[in-house]
Amino acid sequence: MKQGLLTSITLLFCLISFAQSADLDKENFKVSYVKLPTKPILDDTKRTYSTNHRGISISGFSKVKSEGTLDYNYTFNGTEIGEVNINKNKIEKKDKEGKVISVSYEYMVVVTYSSSASLSFNNAETAENFQKTYSESTTYKSSTFGSYNKAKDYYNNNRHNLRNKYRTAHKNTIISNINSYANRAYGYIPYTTEYEYLWILGSKKHPEFQKHHEAFDKVKASFDKIKYDEPIDEIKKEMEPIIEYFNSVIPNYPGDKRKIRKVRYASYYNIANLYYYLEMPEKVKEYAQKIIDNNYDKKDGKYFIKKAEQLIKSLETNKTNTRHMKVLTEDLSNVPEEEEEKEETTDIELNKAYLITKENDTTLVDIKSSDIASIGYKLKTVEYDQNGTPIGSRVKSAKKCKELVFVDGLHYRNIKFKESSIKSGAVDAGQMVLGGATDKLCKVLFESDKINLYLFNESEMVILPAGSEKGKSTMAAGFVFGFKKNLTKYAEGCPTVIEKVANKEYKNNQESLLKFCNELTKCSSSATTQDGN
Repeated sequence: MKQGLLTSITLLFCLISFAQSADLDKENFKVSYVKLPTKPILDDTKRTYSTNHRGISISGFSKVKSEGTLDYNYTFNGTEIGEVNINKNKIEKKDKEGKVISVSYEYMVVVTYSSSASLSFNNAETAENFQKTYSESTTYKSSTFGSYNKAKDYYNNNRHNLRNKYRTAHKNTIISNINSYANRAYGYIPYTTEYEYLWILGSKKHPEFQKHHEAFDKVKASFDKIKYDEPIDEIKKEMEPIIEYFNSVIPNYPGDKRKIRKVRYASYYNIANLYYYLEMPEKVKEYAQKIIDNNYDKKDGKYFIKKAEQLIKSLETNKTNTRHMKVLTEDLSNVPEEEEEKEETTDIELNKAYLITKENDTTLVDIKSSDIASIGYKLKTVEYDQNGTPIGSRVKSAKKCKELVFVDGLHYRNIKFKESSIKSGAVDAGQMVLGGATDKLCKVLFESDKINLYLFNESEMVILPAGSEKGKSTMAAGFVFGFKKNLTKYAEGCPTVIEKVANKEYKNNQESLLKFCNELTKCSSSATTQDGN
């Protein structure tokens, strides 16, 4: 009897000891399904749409020439140019005593471009119809010039290109907004991501470590087979023993110690998440409540309840019990390609820029506005014949380019980094020296003697501390999950910024990271000035 009691007490202490090493890691797996619409056309034979603009597209629908169930009539109303101002800025240079020793002036062109469009919509199935006006506005600020006349001449020489640039950008934004709404309301959108995750024990000392990882490996292998347009019945069967395992862990860790509740939380979370992607929302709600009752991270329980209720509503609205289905998107409009091209034809917009190569050769080049968005791995410039007539394009690899400085101030620089989309094993031996980092042209967002921030492919920011050989993608897992740790390291020597990092005053987005870079640089400059005094 005493021996049995002693064994139980020893076991309990072992469990508590192991629970103290219950570190959890996010382990990613793939999910794939169809995002269902909020206003579905339930009869799939009626899933047709017509439009007078080729950029409007609805996933899961057939485009017809006229009289579609959904009809979109789009009109672009044009781009207006606001008042052109040339702002004058006084620059004073002072000595250590604060005495002004020189005065100079710089001039900047400031002008606002505003575009508008209108859309009329009709749903023949429900008789719903509306008219909506869209508007976009951008205030352009040029780089600075040493005289008023230079600023004025620059604007006069580039005003048509500037207007065309913002007209095109505004058109694209408006059409994108129309498509986003149309697809949320009516579209069936295939969706795949590899960034869903389970909480898996990260400490090898924990008795469940091995089984946790074995369970995750089976989850990953099963979900890798999932396709948005195929049933998941077989996947559900494969997940039954996995869910049973996570359930079996729970009673082995009784008590209210935080790290014991953490182990139970991992099981509850993983089961709830698996049930969500197995399309069993009532079970999701059941385990979401267990997360709340477990009192380790209640907000995740509330989050799962919200997701489950949204899924229930979406399935009911669409009269289905699954988000896995065939999606047919086709163009039956038979509109001749020349006719569509004629509608969209505009003058080719060229942008002048200085290209600086790795050999420090500088060349003035012309770049089409349509090619600016693709600057990254390569640079495409306009090639002319001896008479100055455009005859094609010349493509230069990013690894041969050092900098690209547009006349209007847009600036690209060659940065070595590994983008987050690269999979393991995709890097050749020559790249391994820099850990998979390769040369890419990135838009300059911020540069100082302390920290630099760039934008790659208009979507991925890259942070580069001064003196570093390669940058780091802010979308990389190591940066995302170690966000505070990374910023703290970059802010070494600046306690005010480190304190803000600790208080979570910075977020992983462009606006917030620009704020971080500005404040870190000012902190560095202030410290330098104080040291100098």
